[in-house]
Amino acid sequence: MSNKITLVAVGATLLLASTMGTAFAQDRTQTGGSSAAAPAGVTDTQVIEPVHFKGVDAGIKAWDNCLHGQACLFQNSNGGGTMWVVPSCGVVYNLNSSINNRSSSLWNRAGSSLNVYNGNNGNTMLGSYGAFGPPINLPASFNDKISSVYAPC
Repeated sequence: MSNKITLVAVGATLLLASTMGTAFAQDRTQTGGSSAAAPAGVTDTQVIEPVHFKGVDAGIKAWDNCLHGQACLFQNSNGGGTMWVVPSCGVVYNLNSSINNRSSSLWNRAGSSLNVYNGNNGNTMLGSYGAFGPPINLPASFNDKISSVYAPC
């Protein structure tokens, strides 16, 4: 019985920490102007393909599968739905048609910032998320608007 109580307490603590981290990260989000473009000198663009998780605990699996050193985008809030991993830094990645304009949460566990854009090829910068941040739900102004990403090296 005490093991069940301990597990419930730990789960509640993790949920509270995740929620507080989300609010904190949204406060630290830097928003870009409507004319911001991809960084000068970046000419290579590629497409990010999704990673699919299924089952009752798919959301938990998604957060757990965003590994240290990765920047991950999620289809739904709280790390739910399909997950996409930014493969490397220094390249503008366009999201493929199955995820374009469908990201609602992210976790930047990478060592550089993650810039998110509305439009392909880094067309209009929405904001930037700092390195090694907590998992967050995107603010309403960014929700379902990300079409490309860039992580400087």
